[in-house]
Amino acid sequence: MIIEFLLNPFFWFVEFLFNLLPDMSHIDPLSDFDISVFIYILSYGFYIFPFSLFMIFVSNILFWKSTQLTWAIIEWIYKKIPGVN
Repeated sequence: MIIEFLLNPFFWFVEFLFNLLPDMSHIDPLSDFDISVFIYILSYGFYIFPFSLFMIFVSNILFWKSTQLTWAIIEWIYKKIPGVN
């Protein structure tokens, strides 16, 4: 209960920051948005690596980068607590 009391202002602040973001749900996708050039460049990589192997590379990199970021945030938070090394 004490931890909840201490963390409530933080969560209220985070919720406030998210509420500052505009609601974009009413905007239609752009009709002139074209990613064919990106797909064309990406296809050169598929000549060397098959698609399934390429997706394993991408998912592995994304997993480890998100894990490192999450751990950095957790470490930053618990180092802010007085008396915790």
